[in-house]
Amino acid sequence: MKAVLTRTLCGAVLTFALTAVFAPAGAQQTSLSKFSTEQLANRMLERRAVDAVIWGMPIVSFDSLRQAYFRDGKAKYGDIIWWPKGSTWKNQSFTVNTTLRYLFAFFNIKDDGPMVLDLPPAANGSSFLGTICDAWQVPLTDVGFEGKGGKYLVLPPDYTGEVPAGYIPVRSKTYNTFAGLRSILESNSEEDVRRGDALVKQIKVYPLAEASNPPAPRFVDMTNTLYDGLARFDESFYTSLARMLNEETVQPQDLQMMGMLRPLGIEKGKEFKPDAATVAQLKSAAAEAGAWLLGQQSKIGEDWWPGSQWKLLVPPIGPQTGFKWAVPNYFDVDTRGAAFAGFFLPPAKLGGGSFYLAAYFDNGGQPLRGENPYRLHVPANVPVSQFWAVTIYNAETSALFLNLPRPTLDSLDKGLRKNADGSVDIHFGSQAPAGQESNWIFTPTGTSWFPWFRFYGPEKAVFDKSWKMPDIEQVK
Repeated sequence: MKAVLTRTLCGAVLTFALTAVFAPAGAQQTSLSKFSTEQLANRMLERRAVDAVIWGMPIVSFDSLRQAYFRDGKAKYGDIIWWPKGSTWKNQSFTVNTTLRYLFAFFNIKDDGPMVLDLPPAANGSSFLGTICDAWQVPLTDVGFEGKGGKYLVLPPDYTGEVPAGYIPVRSKTYNTFAGLRSILESNSEEDVRRGDALVKQIKVYPLAEASNPPAPRFVDMTNTLYDGLARFDESFYTSLARMLNEETVQPQDLQMMGMLRPLGIEKGKEFKPDAATVAQLKSAAAEAGAWLLGQQSKIGEDWWPGSQWKLLVPPIGPQTGFKWAVPNYFDVDTRGAAFAGFFLPPAKLGGGSFYLAAYFDNGGQPLRGENPYRLHVPANVPVSQFWAVTIYNAETSALFLNLPRPTLDSLDKGLRKNADGSVDIHFGSQAPAGQESNWIFTPTGTSWFPWFRFYGPEKAVFDKSWKMPDIEQVK
């Protein structure tokens, strides 16, 4: 039987399988002995560990931001850490914009109960744009759009009480939540900065239980502090994942993955204590998964203009599902993981107050390299009601290059030189072209980089694509 079947089938895998089935017990054991029980267990653990990184990317990125909030900001839940002079390279979060003044506040609505974010409306040209998300970085609501304020009440998963009048309910499926705001100024003048600061100081964050006499919020100035909010693709990834899964409820779509994590030693209600051999395997698997996730950055978005290198930096399934990533026939774990290896805190409504495009290749289809000189021609009349900005990032981290003094150029910069027709030429490279220092962004030699082009207050011509921006071109 074995000989006949082996001759009539092609393919080494099927031959091996049938030989194993029909051979005598001793022969079967010999065929399988090329993989010992230990080897098979190690291979399975490694595959599970790679999948765990891809699946767990959004919640581990959330925890990395939260741990930096505690460690680097010396903050506690409900505090507001912020960058009143705009972010610098010291804000090591995914793809931040140095033009903006970010404000971060984390809540734990299991311990503190429902939390209130009281956001003032726009005033004197100053406003806010932001989002409240859960621990999986599913956006729960956008805030501040069209200059609106309000009292946002963030409710825990098991909340069954009444919502008091005057509050906007925000229902979360996780106990840990995050409010990320951007303080928008009318200009960089001292007066507009002062007005923006005054509006920021009107923000209140407090437990609903203290609504009758809300405490003054604590603001932490992060201007000169290194904020290390990046997830690391090493063994620490799994420590963070285990911590977050122990803090949160298990959602139905995650039950299967929770079972697959058990061989790694990650199980709800149990301490994560891998031995030295497992730690070595986890470290290797995390590095492999991280390389794959970062390599997907240039592939998950669609060309914004036909044939253009400028891409929508979020895959269509993100905004189409409200960044829940579930469609009728599958849950898109891979695309979700790749997306959150490149950004954090997506908006509930893409394009509502801002809109972003990314580019990873020049007009010849070649990766952008730090040692090469490039030029981006920004046509006149960029369709924005506020401003536009272009920022570069390290392709190996999706964050700002360390020690880079000026990673962003924007239309608010009074030193930016315009052409006679109102267009602007932005230069990138390790050396500034003669006479173009004001329009130049330094790129470190020996590195790969990519830019985001941001539209704040995007107008119709962005979305109907009647305004078009050319690709970045290498200067020969």
